[in-house]
Amino acid sequence: MAAELEKLRSLPTPRWTLIVTVGLVGLGLVAVVFSGSEKESTYLDAAEVMAGLGTVIGSIVLGVWIAGVEYGQNTMRRALAADPRRERLLAAKLALAVAAALALTVVVWSVAALLLPIAASVNGASSPTGDILTASLTSLVANPIYAAIGCAVAMLARSMAGGMTAMLALVFVLDTALTALPVGDISLGSALNDIGSAIEGEAGEHDVGHGILVTAVWVTVLLTAAWARFTRTDVT
Repeated sequence: MAAELEKLRSLPTPRWTLIVTVGLVGLGLVAVVFSGSEKESTYLDAAEVMAGLGTVIGSIVLGVWIAGVEYGQNTMRRALAADPRRERLLAAKLALAVAAALALTVVVWSVAALLLPIAASVNGASSPTGDILTASLTSLVANPIYAAIGCAVAMLARSMAGGMTAMLALVFVLDTALTALPVGDISLGSALNDIGSAIEGEAGEHDVGHGILVTAVWVTVLLTAAWARFTRTDVT
């Protein structure tokens, strides 16, 4: 775990991921200030788009990067030579991916909760702080799951670039297509949305049980496949 933490601290990808995601909130701040809107919903929408979508992508990047950095640098054999316990390495990467996604989410949403109410005040709108904090709960639930799945996909692909491409395609292309299947909604995004909406207390029909089940199946299947591939086959 110490070696994985050192990579997270010293290598540039995590740092730039944080900078870019916080920067998106900054762009949202500038946009809403110049919009002059007096509607509270404008500032909440900016937070959900900039902080919400930004941390989803950032969590995917962190999850894939943490699992795939050795493949990208062709150093996985060296890492396993130093400590051949593959299950331990996989567990360390998974735990770090989840923790990093949580930390990123907390920091970015905290910045949004601080800056966007200031923008609202400048334009004479009501403070959206409470609504922003409530909206952040969905990200706090969803982003660690996206990071864990990103970690699994990178382990399956055995490539950082391949894992990133596959994960983005899964989330933004395949997951959308799954919503159209006649067997019922089995998309990860919809499942997480149901869970998040229930946590936020939104009115409407949100099948939380179905959402939890679908999410658990996605996580279990992909992590089991990643574990089997990483621990049972040779690393090239």
